[in-house]
This record gives sequence, C-alpha cells and structure tokens, in this order.
Amino acid sequence: MAKSKSRRRRPTSNPIRLAIVFGVALVGFLAVIWYVADRGSKPGNAPGREINFASRLNEIAIARGAANDSVHRDNPIQKVDGVFVRTWRIDLPDVASAQAFVADVEEAAAARSLASSRLAPAGAGIARVLVDLGPEAFDLRVGVTTPRQAEIIPSPEPTSVPTATPRPELPPDARGRLAILLDDAGQAMDLVPRAAQLPPAIAVAVLPFLPHSAETATELHNAGHEIWLHLPMEATGAENPGPGAILVGMTSDEIRTTVHSALNNVPHVVGVNNHMGSKATANLRTMTWVMQELSSRGMAFLDSRTTVQTVAEDAARAQGIPTGRRHVFLDNVRQRAAVRAQLDEAIYRARSEGGAVAIGHLTQVTIDVLATEAPGLSDRGVDLVSPSGLMR
Repeated sequence: MAKSKSRRRRPTSNPIRLAIVFGVALVGFLAVIWYVADRGSKPGNAPGREINFASRLNEIAIARGAANDSVHRDNPIQKVDGVFVRTWRIDLPDVASAQAFVADVEEAAAARSLASSRLAPAGAGIARVLVDLGPEAFDLRVGVTTPRQAEIIPSPEPTSVPTATPRPELPPDARGRLAILLDDAGQAMDLVPRAAQLPPAIAVAVLPFLPHSAETATELHNAGHEIWLHLPMEATGAENPGPGAILVGMTSDEIRTTVHSALNNVPHVVGVNNHMGSKATANLRTMTWVMQELSSRGMAFLDSRTTVQTVAEDAARAQGIPTGRRHVFLDNVRQRAAVRAQLDEAIYRARSEGGAVAIGHLTQVTIDVLATEAPGLSDRGVDLVSPSGLMR
C-alpha cells in the first residue's frame, strides 16, 4: 500500500496582512506630518513671531480718524517679567471712533491668533487693551481728542469779577541761563535723528537696559549733546519704573550695584536724573546710598522733583555732588500750544532767577516746538546752556 504524502501548506496570509498594515500606518504618518507643517506655516499660529503688528495698529488708528501727532508710540517701553511692554496712547476724534478702534484691534489680534484683553482705563481714558505677542506686548491706552464736556450748572453772577495777580514785569535787559533736558530716550530710534539736529546745548536723558539705550547715547553724544542717565526709581503708585530701578527695600550693596550697572549700560554719561521716583527720592537712606555711588563715579545729579517730599537734592549736596533741580516740565500736556506756554514759563523763570532747568520728553511735539523756538531764545533774554552748567 502506497504511503500518502502529506503536504504542509506554508501560511501566505500573514505577510500580506503585515504589508497592508505597514502601508496604512506610513500613509497616516505622512498625513500627520503634512498637516502639522501646514498649520505651522500659517502666521496666526506663531503669535510670538508677529513683527508687523505695530504697522497694523497705525493703519487702524489712521482709518478711525487719529492724527499722526495724536498717536504716541512706545511711550514708554518697559521690560516686565522678561517681556518688552510697548505703551501706546491713541487719541481718536470721539467716543464712537475710540470704541471702533478697540474692536478693530481685537479683530486684528484674533486674526493673528494673538491674545488680547481689555483692562480698566486710566484717568479720563475711554479704553485700554493689552495685546500679547510673546516676547513683547502692546499696552494700548485709548482716549479722545475732544471729550464731551460735562454739564455745568451755572453759578450766580459774582458781584465783582476777580482778576489774576499780574506777574512783575521784568526789566528789558534781564537775562538768565536756561537748560533743557529731554527724558525717556533709548526706547526707539525714530526721533533720534531729529533730536540730533536740535542745538547741542539741549541734553538728553537715556533710560538704561532698553533696546536702543547705548545706540541712542552714542549717536546723540557724537552730535554734540550732553548725555544723562535717566535712572528709574520706585514710585508711590503701582507703576513699574522699568529695568534697573532703585527700590527703597534694597540694601546698600544692591543700590550701589544697580547704579553701577546702569551707568555702565549707557555710555558718555555726565550726570543722572530720576525717572519716576516719588517714593525713592523721598527716602533719605536710599538717596544717600545712590549719591555715594555717584560721588565715587564723579557724576552730577539733577532732581526731577516728581514729589514735593523729595530729599534727593539735599542728599546729593551732603555727598558733595554737583546738583540742581527741575523748575518747569515742558510737556505734561503734549500739545504744541501747551509746550510753548511751558517754554515761556521756563524763559521767565530763567530771566527772573538767573537760571532755570526745564525737563521735557523725547516726543515729536516737544522736538517740533524746540526746533522752532530755540533759535530765538537769545533774543528773548536767555542763554541756552547744558544742564551740567547749572549744577552747583
């Protein structure tokens, strides 16, 4: 009887299944890579890389009726928790335009996947919006140029009309020296070329540790202007004075190190004045330690007088430092007529007291007024001098 041969079949289905599964997995993997790459290439998914949002803000402001001189850009820039916060103040023609501007900004931010949030407006402002771009943020403070007047209830007519006490008329030949210092430089370079064209006696105070601190100081020094360090100091309110600030809770060594580092960050400095500082300049211990470090570096100190309780000038004199004080702020109201009126006040103070120091800011309005008025200052009875020339 013949033996029957049994044949063993080799399984053929397993390799085929493995090939099919592998192919499907590969296709799926490639699809995921394509999807992620496509999503990553869209600008809205990289909020930290948005670099043209400032241009978009300008476009929105102009479209809603803002004039160029009513958009105050990067005033100031402050580094907060590693983020450069750019403060913009935008004045629109009316409340409706301001509200429409805010809505447009939020829409533009959303289109780029940028986080935006509304904050409580400060003072008489209409709105405040914070737009987060990652390494930097925009703090937008929105107001109106012609706010609606509150209703005024008329009072009874006075029996006699009061008149202001006139100022003493100065002799025609009365002359004085006037020093002008422009604060808050170092935040941007757009106004530096204009400032460089002002008379060299007009000095500039540069904030430390900002993107353009050293570059601004060098360019204006090369143009012949005196450079001062605008040293941030602690305020009584919640405002952040910026990087490199002097705080009243610091030890002596911390204050000396902070002053030393700030002076090294801004080249060509001849003296120091305070940025903010209503709390720090009223603290004699803090100011004494500041002045000791300035004395060792041969620096002058100009008290910006941001508070009537300041002891900074006294502390400087006690350490034998050349010092002086601010007499007039030029541009608390940043309109041409207001700046001219404050310049008139500074001229009167200089002529009546022999010398005066006026402090303004590196803004378009202030630069425009000084460029127009500076050539005629001598004919009005004042000699323009650098601030160091009035320190005693």
